Amino acid sequence: MLTKLKSFYEDNKIKWFGRFLYYFLILLLLFFMYGFNDASAGTYIYNDF
Repeated sequence: MLTKLKSFYEDNKIKWFGRFLYYFLILLLLFFMYGFNDASAGTYIYNDF
């Protein structure tokens, strides 16, 4: 049982999918934290310069 689980986690497809899911969730989190706005929709850092 332990060897099957170990071989499952060592599979390249599983590693690729795990990394893809990890970075995709980070990207979604950043989108939801900062919104889907463009530069003219909200406060822009360089407006006062």
